[in-house]
Amino acid sequence: MTQKTLRACALCISMSFTIGSVIAIAPELEGAARIGILEMNGVRVRESPEELKAMLDGLADEFARKYKDDRLGEIPTVKKIRTIFHRAGLDPTRYRPSSESLLRRAVKGKGVYFINSVVDLINYFSLKMLCPMGLYDADQVQPPIHWRIGRDGEFYEGIGRDKLNLAHFPLLVDQQGPFGSPISDSMRTRVTEECSRILWITFAPPGTRIPLDEFSAAMTRYNGGAVKASMEI
Repeated sequence: MTQKTLRACALCISMSFTIGSVIAIAPELEGAARIGILEMNGVRVRESPEELKAMLDGLADEFARKYKDDRLGEIPTVKKIRTIFHRAGLDPTRYRPSSESLLRRAVKGKGVYFINSVVDLINYFSLKMLCPMGLYDADQVQPPIHWRIGRDGEFYEGIGRDKLNLAHFPLLVDQQGPFGSPISDSMRTRVTEECSRILWITFAPPGTRIPLDEFSAAMTRYNGGAVKASMEI
């Protein structure tokens, strides 16, 4: 398959990427999304502090009130994110973007679940932006990374899910195979308390400015660590 390799050195704060230096995007997904990549070292994964839990709970309550009478699929950002799935040939009402799943939990009054201080922070920004975000243990990812459509016969064990049939999923793939998607990420690259290097990938509508500086500042505040690489493509 012919792929266009995208490099964004002008947007980098580090020229010595380890994970996020290059993402090859398959032609059928080219231009489907704005992708933000943040790689951080020295992160401490722990139970979320009460401040972070309150922040996430507060946002869920705010959105439950704001969107309670809305058709969620008609919210502009939600609608734009769904087009990524349509491009891949996947029904977004059957397999929902992770950000939309968070929003639906909030609107239904189910609140949010707490995992750890890193995952909970990503979920906060995913809900705030209504954009799916992937979080990965960078030591478990083997670059180069490709973003392409899932093929027949591809599977992985999703976090909190059974074995997922990945056909038509928009997928992140490394040398070992698929490891992430805007729906559910794989157990292979999940972030645990033993993780100290993270890869945070955001999928946003084309033209969106992804606030990577805000992301990294919040990560450092709650989890320590330093930015290794940051870019948008």
